Amino acid sequence: MINYDLFLEWCKDRFGEENLKFRKAGVEICTHSFFVDGSPLFPDGDHKFKLWMNPDGGKNGLEGGAYRCWYTDNAGSLISLVSIVDKISFDQAAERICSEMPLRALEHKVHEFYSNKVPEIIEKPPTNLQLPYGSVEISKMNVTNFYYSMATTYLNQRKLPYDGLYVCVDGDYKNRIVIPYYDANKELVYYNCRTLSKNPKILRYMKPKPEEARQSHVLYSKLWPKANSKIYLTEGEFDAMTLSLAGFNGIACGGKYLSDVQIELLRGFKVVLAFDSDDAGGHALTNIGDKLLECGFTDMNYVRPPKIFKDWNKLLEQRDIETVKVYVQKFEKPYTPWTTNLLKSQQI
Repeated sequence: MINYDLFLEWCKDRFGEENLKFRKAGVEICTHSFFVDGSPLFPDGDHKFKLWMNPDGGKNGLEGGAYRCWYTDNAGSLISLVSIVDKISFDQAAERICSEMPLRALEHKVHEFYSNKVPEIIEKPPTNLQLPYGSVEISKMNVTNFYYSMATTYLNQRKLPYDGLYVCVDGDYKNRIVIPYYDANKELVYYNCRTLSKNPKILRYMKPKPEEARQSHVLYSKLWPKANSKIYLTEGEFDAMTLSLAGFNGIACGGKYLSDVQIELLRGFKVVLAFDSDDAGGHALTNIGDKLLECGFTDMNYVRPPKIFKDWNKLLEQRDIETVKVYVQKFEKPYTPWTTNLLKSQQI
Protein backbone atom coordinates (compact mmCIF):
# COMPACT_ATOMS: atom_id res chain seq x y z
CA MET A 1 0.00 0.00 0.00
CA ILE A 2 1.03 3.61 -0.54
CA ASN A 3 2.56 5.23 2.53
CA TYR A 4 0.93 8.68 2.63
CA ASP A 5 3.81 10.35 4.48
CA LEU A 6 6.41 8.92 2.11
CA PHE A 7 4.38 10.01 -0.91
CA LEU A 8 3.80 13.48 0.56
CA GLU A 9 7.53 13.93 1.08
CA TRP A 10 8.14 12.79 -2.49
CA CYS A 11 5.61 15.40 -3.74
CA LYS A 12 7.30 18.15 -1.72
CA ASP A 13 10.64 17.23 -3.27
CA ARG A 14 9.30 17.06 -6.83
CA PHE A 15 6.50 19.66 -6.89
CA GLY A 16 7.44 22.10 -4.13
CA GLU A 17 7.76 25.88 -4.23
CA GLU A 18 10.88 25.78 -6.34
CA ASN A 19 9.23 23.56 -8.95
CA LEU A 20 5.55 23.25 -9.83
CA LYS A 21 3.87 23.99 -6.49
CA PHE A 22 1.33 21.61 -5.01
CA ARG A 23 -1.53 21.65 -2.54
CA LYS A 24 -3.55 19.18 -0.52
CA ALA A 25 -7.31 18.71 -0.89
CA GLY A 26 -8.31 16.26 1.80
CA VAL A 27 -6.51 12.98 1.17
CA GLU A 28 -5.74 14.03 -2.41
CA ILE A 29 -2.74 16.03 -3.58
CA CYS A 30 -2.84 18.16 -6.71
CA THR A 31 -0.14 19.91 -8.66
CA HIS A 32 0.55 21.56 -12.00
CA SER A 33 0.52 18.91 -14.70
CA PHE A 34 3.66 18.20 -16.68
CA PHE A 35 1.63 16.09 -19.15
CA VAL A 36 0.29 19.16 -20.97
CA ASP A 37 1.66 22.07 -22.94
CA GLY A 38 1.91 24.56 -20.13
CA SER A 39 4.28 22.71 -17.84
CA PRO A 40 7.69 24.33 -17.15
CA LEU A 41 8.92 22.41 -20.18
CA PHE A 42 6.12 23.91 -22.32
CA PRO A 43 5.30 27.43 -21.11
CA ASP A 44 1.97 27.87 -22.94
CA GLY A 45 -1.40 26.50 -21.77
CA ASP A 46 -3.43 26.16 -18.60
CA HIS A 47 -1.88 23.30 -16.64
CA LYS A 48 -2.38 24.67 -13.11
CA PHE A 49 -3.38 21.99 -10.61
CA LYS A 50 -4.60 19.67 -13.35
CA LEU A 51 -2.69 16.67 -11.97
CA TRP A 52 -4.51 15.01 -9.04
CA MET A 53 -3.03 12.20 -6.96
CA ASN A 54 -4.83 9.98 -4.47
CA PRO A 55 -2.72 7.66 -2.26
CA ASP A 56 -5.91 5.79 -1.23
CA GLY A 57 -6.57 4.79 -4.84
CA GLY A 58 -9.71 6.87 -5.39
CA LYS A 59 -13.17 5.34 -5.74
CA ASN A 60 -11.71 2.20 -7.32
CA GLY A 61 -9.44 1.66 -4.30
CA LEU A 62 -6.35 0.93 -6.37
CA GLU A 63 -3.66 -0.41 -4.05
CA GLY A 64 -0.93 1.41 -5.97
CA GLY A 65 -2.70 4.73 -5.49
CA ALA A 66 -4.02 6.67 -8.46
CA TYR A 67 -3.25 9.80 -10.46
CA ARG A 68 -5.08 11.58 -13.25
CA CYS A 69 -4.35 14.59 -15.41
CA TRP A 70 -7.73 16.26 -15.97
CA TYR A 71 -6.39 18.10 -19.01
CA THR A 72 -4.98 15.20 -21.04
CA ASP A 73 -6.77 12.28 -19.30
CA ASN A 74 -3.43 10.60 -18.61
CA ALA A 75 -3.95 8.29 -15.64
CA GLY A 76 -2.40 5.38 -13.78
CA SER A 77 -1.02 4.25 -10.47
CA LEU A 78 1.12 6.50 -8.27
CA ILE A 79 3.87 3.90 -8.55
CA SER A 80 3.92 4.33 -12.32
CA LEU A 81 3.89 8.14 -11.87
CA VAL A 82 6.95 8.00 -9.63
CA SER A 83 8.57 5.67 -12.15
CA ILE A 84 7.92 8.18 -14.96
CA VAL A 85 9.02 11.29 -13.05
CA ASP A 86 12.13 9.79 -11.44
CA LYS A 87 13.02 7.62 -14.46
CA ILE A 88 13.34 4.50 -12.33
CA SER A 89 11.90 1.00 -12.56
CA PHE A 90 8.41 0.07 -11.35
CA ASP A 91 9.88 -1.91 -8.43
CA GLN A 92 12.19 0.92 -7.38
CA ALA A 93 9.25 3.34 -7.44
CA ALA A 94 7.19 0.97 -5.28
CA GLU A 95 9.97 0.77 -2.71
CA ARG A 96 10.21 4.57 -2.66
CA ILE A 97 6.58 5.33 -1.69
CA CYS A 98 5.09 2.09 -0.33
CA SER A 99 5.07 0.81 3.25
CA GLU A 100 4.73 -2.70 1.82
CA MET A 101 5.11 -4.09 -1.67
CA PRO A 102 1.70 -4.00 -3.44
CA LEU A 103 0.38 -7.10 -5.20
CA ARG A 104 0.98 -5.71 -8.70
CA ALA A 105 4.64 -5.03 -7.91
CA LEU A 106 5.03 -8.54 -6.48
CA GLU A 107 3.44 -10.00 -9.62
CA HIS A 108 5.82 -7.91 -11.70
CA LYS A 109 8.78 -9.37 -9.78
CA VAL A 110 7.47 -12.89 -10.35
CA HIS A 111 7.13 -12.26 -14.08
CA GLU A 112 10.61 -10.74 -14.21
CA PHE A 113 11.97 -13.88 -12.53
CA TYR A 114 10.18 -16.28 -14.84
CA SER A 115 11.02 -14.22 -17.92
CA ASN A 116 14.59 -15.38 -17.31
CA LYS A 117 13.57 -19.00 -16.69
CA VAL A 118 10.56 -19.99 -18.77
CA PRO A 119 11.75 -18.88 -22.23
CA GLU A 120 14.83 -21.06 -21.87
CA ILE A 121 12.51 -24.06 -21.73
CA ILE A 122 9.63 -23.29 -24.08
CA GLU A 123 10.50 -20.31 -26.28
CA LYS A 124 13.18 -22.03 -28.33
CA PRO A 125 11.93 -22.38 -31.91
CA PRO A 126 11.85 -25.86 -33.44
CA THR A 127 15.15 -26.57 -35.12
CA ASN A 128 13.56 -28.39 -38.07
CA LEU A 129 10.36 -26.43 -38.69
CA GLN A 130 9.70 -25.95 -42.39
CA LEU A 131 6.86 -24.39 -44.37
CA PRO A 132 4.21 -26.88 -45.53
CA TYR A 133 4.98 -29.13 -48.47
CA GLY A 134 4.05 -27.40 -51.72
CA SER A 135 4.67 -23.84 -50.48
CA VAL A 136 5.87 -21.43 -53.19
CA GLU A 137 6.79 -17.78 -52.65
CA ILE A 138 4.12 -15.76 -54.49
CA SER A 139 6.42 -13.01 -55.75
CA LYS A 140 8.62 -15.61 -57.50
CA MET A 141 5.81 -17.46 -59.31
CA ASN A 142 4.95 -17.33 -62.99
CA VAL A 143 2.15 -14.82 -63.43
CA THR A 144 0.25 -17.31 -65.60
CA ASN A 145 0.13 -19.90 -62.81
CA PHE A 146 -3.40 -20.70 -61.58
CA TYR A 147 -2.44 -20.47 -57.90
CA TYR A 148 -0.59 -17.21 -58.47
CA SER A 149 -3.80 -15.77 -59.92
CA MET A 150 -5.89 -17.06 -56.99
CA ALA A 151 -3.48 -15.76 -54.34
CA THR A 152 -2.88 -12.33 -55.88
CA THR A 153 -6.60 -11.78 -56.52
CA TYR A 154 -7.31 -12.51 -52.86
CA LEU A 155 -4.52 -10.24 -51.60
CA ASN A 156 -5.39 -7.46 -54.02
CA GLN A 157 -8.91 -7.42 -52.60
CA ARG A 158 -7.38 -6.93 -49.17
CA LYS A 159 -4.92 -4.34 -50.52
CA LEU A 160 -1.98 -6.29 -49.10
CA PRO A 161 1.45 -6.84 -50.73
CA TYR A 162 2.65 -10.31 -51.77
CA ASP A 163 6.26 -10.11 -50.64
CA GLY A 164 7.15 -12.62 -47.97
CA LEU A 165 3.93 -14.61 -48.42
CA TYR A 166 3.56 -18.08 -49.95
CA VAL A 167 0.80 -20.15 -51.54
CA CYS A 168 0.51 -23.92 -51.34
CA VAL A 169 0.14 -25.59 -54.73
CA ASP A 170 0.15 -29.20 -53.48
CA GLY A 171 -0.17 -31.34 -50.37
CA ASP A 172 -2.40 -31.07 -47.29
CA TYR A 173 -2.27 -27.24 -47.30
CA LYS A 174 -3.08 -26.88 -51.00
CA ASN A 175 -4.92 -23.71 -52.10
CA ARG A 176 -3.94 -21.71 -49.02
CA ILE A 177 -2.01 -18.49 -48.38
CA VAL A 178 0.94 -19.33 -46.12
CA ILE A 179 1.93 -16.66 -43.58
CA PRO A 180 5.35 -17.44 -42.04
CA TYR A 181 6.27 -16.33 -38.52
CA TYR A 182 9.91 -15.44 -37.89
CA ASP A 183 11.60 -14.52 -34.64
CA ALA A 184 14.00 -11.61 -34.13
CA ASN A 185 16.81 -13.81 -35.49
CA LYS A 186 14.82 -14.43 -38.69
CA GLU A 187 14.31 -18.09 -37.81
CA LEU A 188 11.02 -19.73 -38.85
CA VAL A 189 9.07 -20.46 -35.66
CA TYR A 190 5.48 -20.86 -36.90
CA TYR A 191 3.11 -20.44 -39.84
CA ASN A 192 -0.59 -19.89 -40.45
CA CYS A 193 -2.37 -20.95 -43.65
CA ARG A 194 -5.54 -19.13 -44.83
CA THR A 195 -7.78 -20.94 -47.32
CA LEU A 196 -8.52 -19.31 -50.68
CA SER A 197 -11.75 -21.30 -50.97
CA LYS A 198 -15.14 -19.68 -50.32
CA ASN A 199 -16.63 -23.02 -49.23
CA PRO A 200 -17.83 -22.45 -45.61
CA LYS A 201 -17.29 -26.14 -44.82
CA ILE A 202 -13.55 -25.86 -45.39
CA LEU A 203 -11.47 -25.02 -42.35
CA ARG A 204 -10.49 -21.34 -42.66
CA TYR A 205 -7.04 -21.69 -41.07
CA MET A 206 -4.61 -24.59 -40.85
CA LYS A 207 -1.53 -24.47 -38.61
CA PRO A 208 1.45 -26.67 -37.70
CA LYS A 209 0.92 -29.73 -35.55
CA PRO A 210 1.25 -28.91 -31.80
CA GLU A 211 4.39 -31.01 -31.52
CA GLU A 212 5.99 -28.91 -34.28
CA ALA A 213 5.14 -25.41 -33.00
CA ARG A 214 2.57 -23.68 -30.78
CA GLN A 215 0.87 -20.38 -31.54
CA SER A 216 0.79 -19.57 -27.81
CA HIS A 217 4.61 -19.40 -27.89
CA VAL A 218 4.98 -16.94 -30.78
CA LEU A 219 3.92 -13.54 -32.12
CA TYR A 220 3.70 -12.48 -35.75
CA SER A 221 5.70 -9.58 -37.13
CA LYS A 222 6.76 -9.14 -40.71
CA LEU A 223 9.90 -7.36 -39.48
CA TRP A 224 10.69 -7.27 -35.77
CA PRO A 225 11.25 -3.72 -34.45
CA LYS A 226 14.08 -2.63 -32.20
CA ALA A 227 13.77 -2.90 -28.42
CA ASN A 228 11.78 -0.09 -26.74
CA SER A 229 9.83 0.56 -29.95
CA LYS A 230 6.10 1.18 -29.91
CA ILE A 231 4.22 -1.86 -31.24
CA TYR A 232 0.56 -2.26 -32.19
CA LEU A 233 -0.87 -5.57 -31.01
CA THR A 234 -3.66 -6.99 -33.19
CA GLU A 235 -5.61 -10.25 -33.30
CA GLY A 236 -4.78 -11.34 -36.86
CA GLU A 237 -1.80 -11.20 -39.17
CA PHE A 238 -3.60 -9.25 -41.92
CA ASP A 239 -4.44 -6.50 -39.41
CA ALA A 240 -0.79 -6.38 -38.32
CA MET A 241 0.24 -6.13 -41.99
CA THR A 242 -2.26 -3.30 -42.51
CA LEU A 243 -0.89 -1.26 -39.60
CA SER A 244 2.66 -1.91 -40.78
CA LEU A 245 1.74 -0.54 -44.22
CA ALA A 246 0.47 2.60 -42.43
CA GLY A 247 3.89 3.09 -40.83
CA PHE A 248 3.27 1.42 -37.45
CA ASN A 249 4.90 -1.71 -36.01
CA GLY A 250 2.07 -4.24 -36.39
CA ILE A 251 2.33 -7.38 -34.24
CA ALA A 252 -0.31 -10.16 -34.14
CA CYS A 253 -0.98 -12.50 -31.22
CA GLY A 254 -3.16 -14.81 -33.32
CA GLY A 255 -6.29 -14.58 -31.18
CA LYS A 256 -7.97 -12.93 -28.22
CA TYR A 257 -5.72 -14.16 -25.42
CA LEU A 258 -2.08 -13.84 -24.44
CA SER A 259 -0.03 -16.64 -22.94
CA ASP A 260 2.69 -15.97 -20.38
CA VAL A 261 5.28 -16.67 -23.07
CA GLN A 262 3.73 -14.09 -25.41
CA ILE A 263 3.66 -11.55 -22.59
CA GLU A 264 7.39 -11.98 -22.09
CA LEU A 265 7.94 -11.55 -25.84
CA LEU A 266 6.21 -8.16 -25.52
CA ARG A 267 8.33 -7.04 -22.59
CA GLY A 268 10.69 -4.24 -23.56
CA PHE A 269 8.24 -2.70 -26.03
CA LYS A 270 5.62 0.02 -25.55
CA VAL A 271 2.39 -1.81 -26.33
CA VAL A 272 -0.62 -0.30 -28.10
CA LEU A 273 -3.65 -2.60 -27.93
CA ALA A 274 -5.32 -2.55 -31.36
CA PHE A 275 -8.02 -5.22 -31.31
CA ASP A 276 -11.15 -5.55 -33.46
CA SER A 277 -14.14 -3.22 -33.09
CA ASP A 278 -16.70 -5.97 -32.31
CA ASP A 279 -17.76 -7.16 -28.84
CA ALA A 280 -15.23 -10.00 -28.84
CA GLY A 281 -12.47 -7.52 -29.65
CA GLY A 282 -13.65 -5.30 -26.81
CA HIS A 283 -13.45 -8.13 -24.30
CA ALA A 284 -10.00 -9.08 -25.61
CA LEU A 285 -8.87 -5.47 -25.20
CA THR A 286 -9.88 -5.20 -21.53
CA ASN A 287 -8.83 -8.73 -20.55
CA ILE A 288 -5.40 -8.45 -22.14
CA GLY A 289 -4.98 -4.82 -21.08
CA ASP A 290 -5.65 -5.63 -17.44
CA LYS A 291 -3.37 -8.66 -17.56
CA LEU A 292 -0.52 -6.59 -18.97
CA LEU A 293 -1.03 -3.92 -16.29
CA GLU A 294 -0.76 -6.62 -13.64
CA CYS A 295 2.47 -7.79 -15.26
CA GLY A 296 4.10 -4.37 -14.97
CA PHE A 297 3.28 -2.85 -18.39
CA THR A 298 2.54 0.62 -17.00
CA ASP A 299 2.92 2.64 -20.22
CA MET A 300 0.29 1.34 -22.67
CA ASN A 301 -2.11 2.84 -25.20
CA TYR A 302 -5.08 1.51 -27.13
CA VAL A 303 -6.90 2.25 -30.38
CA ARG A 304 -9.73 0.43 -32.16
CA PRO A 305 -11.09 0.60 -35.72
CA PRO A 306 -14.29 2.57 -36.36
CA LYS A 307 -17.40 0.60 -35.35
CA ILE A 308 -18.55 0.17 -38.94
CA PHE A 309 -15.37 -1.74 -39.80
CA LYS A 310 -14.70 -4.99 -37.96
CA ASP A 311 -10.93 -4.72 -38.15
CA TRP A 312 -8.05 -2.70 -39.59
CA ASN A 313 -7.88 -4.64 -42.84
CA LYS A 314 -11.59 -4.03 -43.49
CA LEU A 315 -10.93 -0.31 -42.99
CA LEU A 316 -8.10 -0.51 -45.51
CA GLU A 317 -10.22 -2.48 -48.00
CA GLN A 318 -13.00 0.09 -48.04
CA ARG A 319 -10.87 3.22 -47.59
CA ASP A 320 -7.11 3.66 -48.05
CA ILE A 321 -3.86 3.44 -46.13
CA GLU A 322 -3.76 7.18 -45.41
CA THR A 323 -7.15 6.91 -43.69
CA VAL A 324 -5.81 4.11 -41.49
CA LYS A 325 -2.75 6.17 -40.58
CA VAL A 326 -4.65 9.35 -39.74
CA TYR A 327 -7.32 7.49 -37.77
CA VAL A 328 -4.76 5.72 -35.56
CA GLN A 329 -2.86 8.95 -34.92
CA LYS A 330 -6.05 10.77 -33.94
CA PHE A 331 -7.76 8.17 -31.75
CA GLU A 332 -4.91 6.42 -29.93
CA LYS A 333 -5.38 6.87 -26.15
CA PRO A 334 -3.64 5.81 -22.92
CA TYR A 335 -4.70 2.49 -21.41
CA THR A 336 -4.87 2.97 -17.64
CA PRO A 337 -6.46 1.20 -14.65
CA TRP A 338 -9.61 3.25 -15.37
CA THR A 339 -9.89 2.18 -18.99
CA THR A 340 -11.61 -1.15 -18.33
CA ASN A 341 -14.51 0.41 -16.43
CA LEU A 342 -14.76 3.24 -18.95
CA LEU A 343 -14.99 0.86 -21.90
CA LYS A 344 -17.47 -1.40 -20.16
CA SER A 345 -19.64 1.60 -19.34
CA GLN A 346 -19.71 2.38 -23.06
CA GLN A 347 -20.98 -1.18 -23.67
CA ILE A 348 -18.21 -2.17 -26.00
